Amino acid sequence: MILTNITLTAYCACTLCCGSNASGICADGHPPRQGITIAASRRIPLGTHVLISGHEYIVQDRLSKKFDSRIDIYFNNHKDALRFGKQTNNVIINSPKSHN
Repeated sequence: MILTNITLTAYCACTLCCGSNASGICADGHPPRQGITIAASRRIPLGTHVLISGHEYIVQDRLSKKFDSRIDIYFNNHKDALRFGKQTNNVIINSPKSHN
């Protein structure tokens, strides 16, 4: 499924990005990984692979419901997340891949 003009933002595991309950663990129970982890709406299942600008990410985390219409890309540090800022782009959503 192709989604057009999706708002992309960035986050890290700090309390500024994730709130006072920031633990460094994603909704899927694993630590986030730069270049792999994204947070997305609860309508998109955990494990779903998403293609953004030719790079494949995996939905491993969840957004606050008030940000349900965007995708949040994980960065290792706050400075890089701020540098990414807010962008719009087309994304391709694939079915979750099974892990055997």
